[in-house]
Amino acid sequence: MKRGKWIASHVPELIAGIAFTIMITVVFANVVLRFTTGKSLVWTEEVAAIGFIWTIFIGAAVCYKERGGLIGMDVLISILPSRAEKYANLILDALQIVICIVLGVLGWIFAMSAANKSSLSLKLPYTIYDIPVAISFAFMAYYAAKRTVEDVKALRSGAEENDKEE
Repeated sequence: MKRGKWIASHVPELIAGIAFTIMITVVFANVVLRFTTGKSLVWTEEVAAIGFIWTIFIGAAVCYKERGGLIGMDVLISILPSRAEKYANLILDALQIVICIVLGVLGWIFAMSAANKSSLSLKLPYTIYDIPVAISFAFMAYYAAKRTVEDVKALRSGAEENDKEE
C-alpha cells in the first residue's frame, strides 16, 4: 500500500526520470555504435528529442511541485507584513491556477492539431512531441490548487490565533 501511494505521489518524477534515462541510453548507444562501426541509427535522434522534450516539460512540473522550486521574484512579497504576504501568496496561487489551466488547454489543442502529422523515421504522431506541454501544465495546475488550499488554511489558522490573542 505504501509503495502504491508513493508511486502515485511521484508520477511526474517517474515520467521525467524514465524519459531522461531513455534519452541518455539512446544517445550513448548511438555514440558507441558510431565510434565502433562508423554508422549510426537514424531513429535515435527522434527518440532523444522526444525524451528531451518530456524531461524538460515534466521536469518543470516537478520543480514547480515545491514552493521555491522554480526561480521567482519575491522581492515585493517579502517586504510585506506576514498577514499581507499570506494574502498575496493566495492571490498569486489562484492566478497561477488560471494560467496553468489556460496553457494546459492550449497545449492540448496544439497537441491534438498535430495528430495527423507523423515523424520522419519512426512515423510516430507529432502529438507525442506536443502532449507534454498539456500534461505539465495539468500537473502545475494541480500543485497550484494544492498550494491555494494550504494558503487558505494558513490564513484561517492565523485568523484564529489573532482572535485568541484578543
